[in-house]
Amino acid sequence: MRFFRRRQYMKSFRQIAALMAAAVICCSAAALTGCANRSNAGSDEPIPGTIYAPTVPDNPISDDEPGKELDAAIGETVNYDNKVDVTVDQVIEIDDVNKQVYRVLCAEMTITNKSDQPIDCSTLTHFSTMIDDVTSAEPVRDVQAAVAARKYYTKISSDLESFNQKIEAGQTVKGYVYIYAPTAWKELKLVYTPYKYYSNDTVVVTLEEGKFVHYSDSIG
Repeated sequence: MRFFRRRQYMKSFRQIAALMAAAVICCSAAALTGCANRSNAGSDEPIPGTIYAPTVPDNPISDDEPGKELDAAIGETVNYDNKVDVTVDQVIEIDDVNKQVYRVLCAEMTITNKSDQPIDCSTLTHFSTMIDDVTSAEPVRDVQAAVAARKYYTKISSDLESFNQKIEAGQTVKGYVYIYAPTAWKELKLVYTPYKYYSNDTVVVTLEEGKFVHYSDSIG
């Protein structure tokens, strides 16, 4: 009974942690952009998205369990286990930030669920980065990057949003992953874990700097 209660506690803790992380980013974005005022319908300021927390199983896979890795490049579609097609279509670099301190990238992606079951997809849980062999989820959870990305897509009148949803069986979705990047790096990779909590298999996309599309319009 104690083990069961502990397991239920850990499951609830993971769900609450995911919700809290999403709430912090959404609320911070609202505060920094002034987009909490929904009455300003004519404004070009973005409105925070809804908060979504993926389903956490009772017995999630251990982080220590090895997983296979599928490598890809920008523009290349890879198929994971005949279940998910993944493509990083392009990477936008937002130049209107203080690039002497940090850089902001938006990896625009297309994901197709080819399985017969829905899958979760959340920027906060299913993505991370590998920068010069250091793996971390922090760059895809950064508030400054989230705000800059939302301003950019609002500025260009795009309805593209960061991944924050369930992908139904047979459904294809487009979205982006924002990345808070250092000023320089030797190698930068975006890591996607399609079946987070169930498998540690990953799709690892090398983001080649020479292929970035640059945007500048004094948005941040």
